[in-house]
Amino acid sequence: AISAHVPYAELVADAEGTIAAYKEIGVQYIAFPYLGEEDRPGAPAFEETLKNMRHICEVGKEMGIPFLYHNHDFEFIKMENGQYGLDYMYDTIPADLLQTELDTCWVNVGGENPAEYVKKYKGRAPIVHLKDFFGEKSEDMYELIGIKKNAPTRPSNFEFRPVGSGLQDFPSIIEASKYAGADWIIVEQDSPSMGLTSLECIEKSRKYLKSI
Repeated sequence: AISAHVPYAELVADAEGTIAAYKEIGVQYIAFPYLGEEDRPGAPAFEETLKNMRHICEVGKEMGIPFLYHNHDFEFIKMENGQYGLDYMYDTIPADLLQTELDTCWVNVGGENPAEYVKKYKGRAPIVHLKDFFGEKSEDMYELIGIKKNAPTRPSNFEFRPVGSGLQDFPSIIEASKYAGADWIIVEQDSPSMGLTSLECIEKSRKYLKSI
């Protein structure tokens, strides 16, 4: 495994032990994959979250495992200083402790240009997530990544799609990833779509990427 998405709560509970377990199986990076509503930008506990993340990253650095942060769209909330929560996080925790794992789908859903955002973090973007989608932002779209809201209805106008089958401009994103110095671009599709199985979706993504 190149990287592992490790729950924030597990790392807070036992940073050293958790990191050691992933180091033992050869993981190169560990990513914070998601923050609950109480820990996110805009929440009262966000500053405490950043302190905890910094400590975890410091432990990771001592143990030789770099940390990344994997965004969704909820980090694109403006802080009091006018910065997005995501940028505020990367300004608060320095690059030698925390690098980016930009999810280009969620950057787009968050209202920013994915390629330009990847370029913005040149030298700090070892892994970039390629993810395609179709439709518009919905209150229910997090059901597609396994996060249940009060109303258990599937979003009617939002779906993750194989790379090259949705709204993303991947040639520009790939060029931006090269410019930023990324080592890896990783296809991520949380939920299969278009009547295809998960393996058929990844085959379609792979063929598209080879074609460009």
